[in-house]
Amino acid sequence: MRIKDVAEVRTGLVIARKKVSEQDKDRYPYKMLNLKCILPKGYIDFNLTEAVELNEKVKPEFTSHIGDILIRLTAPYTAVMITKSDECGYIIPSHFAVIRVDENKASPEYIYWVLKRDTTKQKIIQNISGSTAFGTISSGFFNELKVNDLPLKQQQIIGKLTVLSDKEQELLHELTIQKQLYNKIISETIYKMAKRGN
Repeated sequence: MRIKDVAEVRTGLVIARKKVSEQDKDRYPYKMLNLKCILPKGYIDFNLTEAVELNEKVKPEFTSHIGDILIRLTAPYTAVMITKSDECGYIIPSHFAVIRVDENKASPEYIYWVLKRDTTKQKIIQNISGSTAFGTISSGFFNELKVNDLPLKQQQIIGKLTVLSDKEQELLHELTIQKQLYNKIISETIYKMAKRGN
């Protein structure tokens, strides 16, 4: 099967057309995902999202929902998945393809696993326009991407393992940041004490 057989694929919102100008009376505040907040390990750092004001309300198809798979359309073509309610409602800009899987036809987590595979990344690189470092991939590429049609239960098992692995990577990342901060504070404290002769 192809992804288009089990999912809707679209490109995110073109933000430049919607940003408020001085003449606009209506202003709608949103939080927006961006390339910086998509970490290479495959999860989103929501501390790096940005605030934007737009001149009209955004249609729901351009905001994040549970089960959405987002893929950077530029290198490193990272795929991420929205898995929690507090990750919903963020604007998805046109730097991303959005894949919404019909759960009656396939497991979203399984499709997510397929998109994260090295073999898929190789296919993406073979189909980019532009140089390898700066090339872009069309969201239409994902419509035609072939996926092995496994039984749904097996899809769900593979998918759950993938999401659990992502959560583990995210927790390890947070732990590393906290440990670096802790070590910095300890080092600074020892240094100050040494300067005072203690």
